[in-house]
Amino acid sequence: MAAPNTYYRGFIKQINSGDTVVIRGKPRGGPPQEQTIILSHITAPKLGRRPIGNDDATIDEPYAWESREFLRKLTVGKEVSYVVEYVIPKSDRKCCLVYLGNGVEGPCINEEMVKAGWAGVRSGQNKNSEEMGKYEGLLAEAVAAGLGIHNEEGREAAVRNVTWTHEDPRALFDEMKGKPVAGVVESVRDGSTIRLLLLPSMNYITLMLTGVRCAAIKPDGTTEEHAEEARYAVESRLLNRDVEIMLEGTSGNIGNARNQNFVGTVVKPGNISLFLLKEGLAKCVDWSMKLLPETETYRAAVKSAKLAKKRLWKNWEGHISSVPKDQKEFSGKVTEVVNGEVIIVKNGPISKRVTFSSIRQPRPAEGQDAGPPSKALYEVPYLFEAREFLRKRLIGKKVSVSVDYVKPANNGYPERQYASVFLGAQNIQEALVSKGLATVVMHRQDDDERAANYDVLNAAIDKAKKNRVGIHKGGEPPVHKVADLAGNPAKAKGFLPFLQRAERVMAVVEFVSSGSRARVYIPRETCLATILLSGISCPKAARPSIKGMPAVAAEPFGDEALEFIREHIMQREVEIEVEACDKAGNFIGYLFADDKNMSVELVKEGLASVHSSAERGKYYDQLSRAEAECRAARKKIWKDYVETIVEKDEGQDATDSNTTATKEASETEVVVTHMDNCSKLWVQRCSEGPALVSLMNQMRADLISNPPLAGSFTPKTNEICAAIFPVDNNWYRAKVVKVHRDTGLYDVLFIDYGNQANVSTVAPIAHQYSSPAGAAAECQLAFIVPPEDEEWAADSMRELGSLLNSKLVLKTVAKIAGVEQVSVSAGGTDLATHLLSNGLVEFEKQKNRTRFGTLMSKYEAAMTDARKNRRNRFRYGDFTSDDAKEFGYSK
Repeated sequence: MAAPNTYYRGFIKQINSGDTVVIRGKPRGGPPQEQTIILSHITAPKLGRRPIGNDDATIDEPYAWESREFLRKLTVGKEVSYVVEYVIPKSDRKCCLVYLGNGVEGPCINEEMVKAGWAGVRSGQNKNSEEMGKYEGLLAEAVAAGLGIHNEEGREAAVRNVTWTHEDPRALFDEMKGKPVAGVVESVRDGSTIRLLLLPSMNYITLMLTGVRCAAIKPDGTTEEHAEEARYAVESRLLNRDVEIMLEGTSGNIGNARNQNFVGTVVKPGNISLFLLKEGLAKCVDWSMKLLPETETYRAAVKSAKLAKKRLWKNWEGHISSVPKDQKEFSGKVTEVVNGEVIIVKNGPISKRVTFSSIRQPRPAEGQDAGPPSKALYEVPYLFEAREFLRKRLIGKKVSVSVDYVKPANNGYPERQYASVFLGAQNIQEALVSKGLATVVMHRQDDDERAANYDVLNAAIDKAKKNRVGIHKGGEPPVHKVADLAGNPAKAKGFLPFLQRAERVMAVVEFVSSGSRARVYIPRETCLATILLSGISCPKAARPSIKGMPAVAAEPFGDEALEFIREHIMQREVEIEVEACDKAGNFIGYLFADDKNMSVELVKEGLASVHSSAERGKYYDQLSRAEAECRAARKKIWKDYVETIVEKDEGQDATDSNTTATKEASETEVVVTHMDNCSKLWVQRCSEGPALVSLMNQMRADLISNPPLAGSFTPKTNEICAAIFPVDNNWYRAKVVKVHRDTGLYDVLFIDYGNQANVSTVAPIAHQYSSPAGAAAECQLAFIVPPEDEEWAADSMRELGSLLNSKLVLKTVAKIAGVEQVSVSAGGTDLATHLLSNGLVEFEKQKNRTRFGTLMSKYEAAMTDARKNRRNRFRYGDFTSDDAKEFGYSK
């Protein structure tokens, strides 16, 4: 036993009953030690216990709750001093005199309990008679006054009726939701889970803090890192304290006795959840965040903890964005809705492709192939509705864009910017999700690359599911059976009489390919068609290389005409007047946007001239007047009075005038060094390998012995130099494709391998190294057309790559625009035929096929076999029936 003048100091952590308390010390480098002590000389009624395992709940002794509450309000959280009087041998419990404050001069808690009538005096103790006499005197006064436990009249009512378990937790939640509920925290299971007694209803509940999760303390006693620290932080602030909570949900169902957890927030004395997040002791939990009325403060608290690398975030490495700060937020006009999750926003002269962050457009059912985008738009359930919602809401409107995260270029796919888009104050992602026209991406808990308003999106999808709208509706989804008339003259002519009789028909412009050609959807006839603007000749815009066809340069003002017409009609509702149908199945007529004849508007802008066929039409006067005014003003195409450009019919068969067959093809052993796609290859001849190795070794030795000075050499476009390939940090010969003067980087083509890269380190090389021609030669699998769909393109690349490890034999069969059309075999297997027989590619039929021997016959047989056995792209039928004929092109 301690000497009478020896006392210890601590803080009251918890009150177990009117005569038993838990005292803790000061924290030093972690949670402090604690001990349970008994107040000596006194005894108080015992509280009932909650049911644990198979043990039933016990009932309070009369006045046990009131006794505990008196002591709790008097002492909890306060500093005390205590003197150990004796130790109970069996339990090793210490019996102490406890004083408020620092030292034994303060009020003695033991005496205060007896004086207030909330405790009796222990009998049979071998104690100093003078000390016992003091306690007996205090007890006599309390009994005489009928204080506390000595009030016999209120004895029967002084027993709590505690509801320990809830048959229907949801009913209790419905009763108390939306209003503050008072309670006392009885225990802390871990930093984010507390048990408390609600007052005055005496409902005992387990409360999980909404939106947060701390490190766990497992049933076997093991703990996750910072779990004890989080629990101590909550215990020191809330345990045995009066609190107010807001219930926000429950995870228990009717009759579920095992899951009694409620979800809520402590609002008084303060929001402990925010404290835990700011201190890095907790993380946000998405599933319950959506129950909060606002989440910005929670996310901001986590962000501050991450930036300070506190506790749970000590090893956190923030995502480094590739978007400059001045480009993270911008505004612009929406010029195109690509699909249900991608739009094109024009910011000044630059058009930016923006993907909505953290949402996904409707997808095809599992196991189904959506096909190409133009077909998927109408066949994937609710994709058309999603696109239409965006088109009607955004096209031509100014929006604000806030970039949330960026996914870098990968596997041939370009960099993607994911952003939140706002029309005024309305968040477009939230609107899409709430209409049931998009789903929310389930990010990992530690994934910072998500929408800034991710919690709002989760709330929106819950609302959509509850209202059963869009993709959450159930039952049969809407079906859009659309007839595609492009490239089908017979079908187009069948629709022609209906469109001619209707005069003006409403349509939606789906695509614009040139100043006078557009693809439209006609809702009245549920068909897709190409319309050529009647009465004008418009310069053609530039065309990229498609399916092996060479790129076509723009005619003067062709690109400007395309941009003008796109600006006015792209994805807008217009009216069309159909006059005729050409032999390729394209309609010819007039198109009106905002009641303006676009043929006349193009002529007014000096971007088109009047065609002789306009003389027979009813708009000839308007067209001729507009042309006369432009000619007089020497506007654009008339500035030099150049000869009128007559637009040729793009539906005519492609000629073979630039295709030259090779009479005697010789075989050459090669290795493939790079693939642009499954058709375009770069090869090195095996016979040239030793010379190339020798040249490279000499050049690298020179550069190592005489390294270039940084910044001393700035190459020009098309100049041959040496560049370090960033993957292996070796020098290679390269041709400069583009110089980025603002960043000091260069786009180069490695002439001995055919691949391109963006590099920072270049050096001049001697004539002996720059003069030999590049070892890599560009060629193309003869007449093979790679798939446009990204997934099929990737599959065809993988299949082709699997065949390139063996010996390759190359044979040139033709030349088109200077590019060799070749036949390549690997171990006796023709690569092109292999791809065709697996249904991964197509081939372009040629006139005078006999010039190429049996090549065309082999191709046809391989493709027929793939079609018959429904391999890959033929899995759901013949996809070639309407292939690539959107604008009247036919093979």
